[in-house]
Amino acid sequence: MKKVSLDVWIQSIGMSSVVAGLIFVGLEMRQSQEIALAAQQQARTEIFTGIVNSVNESSEVSLYQILVKARDNEPLTASEKKITENYALQTVWVFENDFIQYQAGLIDENVWLAKLFSVRTLASLCHFRDAVEYLLQFTSAELTDLVDIVPKSNCAEKVID
Repeated sequence: MKKVSLDVWIQSIGMSSVVAGLIFVGLEMRQSQEIALAAQQQARTEIFTGIVNSVNESSEVSLYQILVKARDNEPLTASEKKITENYALQTVWVFENDFIQYQAGLIDENVWLAKLFSVRTLASLCHFRDAVEYLLQFTSAELTDLVDIVPKSNCAEKVID
């Protein structure tokens, strides 16, 4: 039987240590990315919680009630119209940020598809179209192309005092 030299043992231990270190670093990077993704989702949740809370503080009705009226294209009060416009602007800003994060691989495909569905739905509603159209003109063409805005001719102004 051939005797293995001390140098070979030292090199083997060194190589094993390097491989173990690389595996550990890879696991740490994956964990860091998962933590970053969770933090981003938390930040988005806080934004929309803030939107809901601001409506609760400034309106007689809930954001849900206003969104249902907007979805059904029912007449809105001037206050409700202002809330829908601000909601649309905030949603597009968050969507633009989500788009950038998605392109960077920081948003899961299923989350991205849900976000895309949400903004497309918003842009298809008459009460939101002007605000969405206005803000999308300041975003990239690639982002704007993802959103179909309801034609103005399909919308009759329905605001009540």
